[in-house]
Amino acid sequence: MNRMVKSVFKRMTKKAVSVMKDKDRMQEVSIESLKKGALYKGRKGMDDMWVDVKTFSRLVQEVRKGRYRDISKKSVIMIVGALLYFVSPIDAVPDLLVGIGLLDDVAVIGFVAGQLKNELEKFREWETGVRI
Repeated sequence: MNRMVKSVFKRMTKKAVSVMKDKDRMQEVSIESLKKGALYKGRKGMDDMWVDVKTFSRLVQEVRKGRYRDISKKSVIMIVGALLYFVSPIDAVPDLLVGIGLLDDVAVIGFVAGQLKNELEKFREWETGVRI
């Protein structure tokens, strides 16, 4: 990630701390991210991001409901920060710039997914067990 993207992401993670104190706001961010992600579903190069956004959203919902606890607060802050970055109309590269506007969103979502790979796998395994 370039410096500008890192700077905006850092601001979003700070905002995530306050969002996490408000369960309604956590739900809003989760829903907004799914709505925005659905707009790009099936677009070339967006499949991995879409999978990660859906996973982040489900994880945030389960943490919000108190059903999933096997994740650090720092990791949840990173996930909520990434979703806030994703849904924000004003980020390092505005989404209105066709062709390049989502590149920073993809970078942030991919970065967080990579950093939290093991925790996300544990969550997916937990989800599978819950649904059986």
